[in-house]
Amino acid sequence: MTHPSNQPALLLIGHGTDDPAGLEEYHRMATLVGERLGIVVQPCFLELADPPISQAIDDCVRAGFRQIVALPLLLGAAGHQKNDIPVALNQARMRHPNLDIRYGSPLGVQYALVRAMAERIETTYAATSARIPRNRTALALIGRGSSDPDSNADVARMARLLWEGRGFGWVEYGFFSITRPDVAATIRHCIALGAEQIIVAPYLLFTGRILQRMASQVEGARKEYPALPILMAEHLGLHEGVLAAILQRYDEALHGVAAVNCDLCKYRQVMPGFEDDHGRLQKSDHHHGLRGVHHHDAPALDTILPPRYRNGKPVSVAPMSAAPLVYDDEGRVAWDRVWGGDDPNNPFCELALAGGPPHRGMLLEPVSPEAVAADPEGYARVVAELARGLRMVTGLPVVTGNTPGWVGLVCESEAMALWLLRAIVVENVSVRREGCTLFIPAGPDFRLDGEIKNVVTAVAKTYHYWKEHVQG
Repeated sequence: MTHPSNQPALLLIGHGTDDPAGLEEYHRMATLVGERLGIVVQPCFLELADPPISQAIDDCVRAGFRQIVALPLLLGAAGHQKNDIPVALNQARMRHPNLDIRYGSPLGVQYALVRAMAERIETTYAATSARIPRNRTALALIGRGSSDPDSNADVARMARLLWEGRGFGWVEYGFFSITRPDVAATIRHCIALGAEQIIVAPYLLFTGRILQRMASQVEGARKEYPALPILMAEHLGLHEGVLAAILQRYDEALHGVAAVNCDLCKYRQVMPGFEDDHGRLQKSDHHHGLRGVHHHDAPALDTILPPRYRNGKPVSVAPMSAAPLVYDDEGRVAWDRVWGGDDPNNPFCELALAGGPPHRGMLLEPVSPEAVAADPEGYARVVAELARGLRMVTGLPVVTGNTPGWVGLVCESEAMALWLLRAIVVENVSVRREGCTLFIPAGPDFRLDGEIKNVVTAVAKTYHYWKEHVQG
């Protein structure tokens, strides 16, 4: 691996397979991406193939790279993208504190991928000898299947976009495994709707065991319904649209406009049937995100905390206790002194780096407009205190009154807003973004030593880390 000056390395993170044809196809795509971008592409895998993520990052560092763009080569946002890969990247940041790692979004439902899937389907339809009209032909889009509703919903979205304006009679979607409907049930649905021909479209990036087993399931349906043409389109593979989608995600991550998908994340929003996942801490294991990392390799906190913040003492990795509120001479909370000068046991940087687990067991969310309208005076008091606290701990402008239930914090840049958004969400505080403005929850029942303190603490902690460590 050579290191061209001022160029990042692209860490292309695949799921992994033990199928030689699938691995070959993946590596061919990695080569195409490197040729198109003119940069070093470092392939790596979550499981079933080598190198693991940790080894690939260490190899990039040894080669002299100081910036890495990490792209999850996954179609949907699920546990691997939301847990395993972030844990691996966070471990790498601790091993290499001077390394700039920019984490991109999964490929998702992009226009380029819609176009690629549509072309695979059109090629299959054009090759049929039955000449059954389009309006009597059904599409059956089959995804991998996940335990995450966010990822499964992307399959449904892709299916609808493939149907729109293309003249096919129906579109149904199903999954290879984990969730329902399965391949057989999806084909039965198409038949029950009156389809005279079915095109099964595998919504998979590369060939491998799953595609082979999916083809076997389709063959089983052909034997069950011998009079009905059941065609199978090619998987996405090395289509130009896949390459375009990867380049799009690379550009977004490199220029700071990519954000982890939290809007429909089961870990951040209560999803029916997945309530136990709500608020779950981010973690991985030594078969996925921590594959290749030895248990004893995780760096201690004092190896990443700059010496000037240690005050000559070792830094504890135990969660720090909650700092008490500090009041000024007028009886108001002195938010800028809660984690500083008056209490040497709670230095501000220890709050930033060793603040313990999220401040609440449940996600702190905004209240409804109806709740705001029911107690406007209480809401006004909370908003005023939140605005005062946020200004004191950040020095940033605060906007209020735009949307009931939210207080706006105006960041210095969109990159800063994106970074703070991700960090604040990890603190179990809801946040949304409009341009450079972050909107943080507020409600008339928020307590000074409860929800208000939680919000100000989360912002103070993440803002300090951004200003003193990330930017530096």
